[in-house]
Amino acid sequence: MLYWHQIWKYMYELAGMHIEKRAVMELIFYLEEQMDLVIIESKKQLEKRNELCGIQGLRPKHRIDSECVREAIKIINNNRDSSLPKRAGGKFQKTECKKHSQENTEVV
Repeated sequence: MLYWHQIWKYMYELAGMHIEKRAVMELIFYLEEQMDLVIIESKKQLEKRNELCGIQGLRPKHRIDSECVREAIKIINNNRDSSLPKRAGGKFQKTECKKHSQENTEVV
C-alpha cells in the first residue's frame, strides 16, 4: 500500500544517512499494521456514534469522518500505554506498593 521509494527518500532526508531497503520495509509493515488498527477502530466509533444518533432520532452517518479517526487513535494509544496504575484500570503499575506490617500499626 505504501511505496517504499517515497518512505526511503523521506527516511534518508531525515536521518542524513543511507537506509537499507529491509529497514524501509520493516517501517512500512509497522505503519500498515497501525493503519489497519485505526481503520477498524474508526468503524467501531462510527457504529457507536450511529447508535447514539438512533437513540436521539437523528439520521445515521455513512462515512467515517475525522472525529471517528481522531477518537480511534486516542483509544488505541490509551489502550497501549495507560498512565493509570494497574489497580485503577491501567495495564502497568508504575510503582510497587509496600504493605505495612502489623507491628507498626499497634497503639501502645
